[in-house]
Amino acid sequence: MVRFWGLMIVISGLAMGVAQAQDYDRFSINIAGGKSLSVRELATKVFGRTRGGELADDGIGAQIVLAYYPTRRLGLATRFSYNQNRTREEGIKLIASTNYGVENPVVESTEGWNAMSAMIGPSLRLGGRRLGLEGRLLVGYAVVNSPMFVTTGSYQKYNITVSTQTQNSADWAYGAGATLNIGLIGGLSMVVNTDATLISTTFRNVSNQITTAGFPTVNQLVDIEQHVGVLNVTGGLRFAF
Repeated sequence: MVRFWGLMIVISGLAMGVAQAQDYDRFSINIAGGKSLSVRELATKVFGRTRGGELADDGIGAQIVLAYYPTRRLGLATRFSYNQNRTREEGIKLIASTNYGVENPVVESTEGWNAMSAMIGPSLRLGGRRLGLEGRLLVGYAVVNSPMFVTTGSYQKYNITVSTQTQNSADWAYGAGATLNIGLIGGLSMVVNTDATLISTTFRNVSNQITTAGFPTVNQLVDIEQHVGVLNVTGGLRFAF
């Protein structure tokens, strides 16, 4: 028992010595989850009705941010994020009217969409363990799965139904984020993050089943361009060492 406690004292002393020699945390892991906000919906709520077309609505988001700081203030951050959001009916209606000429479109049913991204970029850190602020600029790659939806309306006085199937697309993504950390104990902190992600992509060869009253069903492949913008507001824990 005496040897055990003696070993613990030695290890603690070495750890304190390393911490004092380093004088700041080089590595951190930030794990958080929370609300995912559509940038288009935010613009609509703040500025009123805006031009639409984006499918992304509000939802949930989760992320992991890994940071390495070779210096006290400047470092490198890597962010892995996942979004699962609802679909904006305004975007669906615009797609139906633009791609198929549907008049007075009505959304009969729809599913959500999701996106995963991995991004990397420079990070700036202010403050310390008790209270700190980090900012980051990011670039990377994202995979987006479009929603499946059904739209009805009229086309040249005929009733028409368009069933659009899901499709995935991968493209470049850009982002920025900030983290406020409040120290709890040692290298453990509570964090609040705000992270924006912008993705411009094209869903290619999206399958559509078009049914018009009095005519046979037609299957058609179309390309759908999308500008996906989301703002994740998340909370979680940060481990620094």
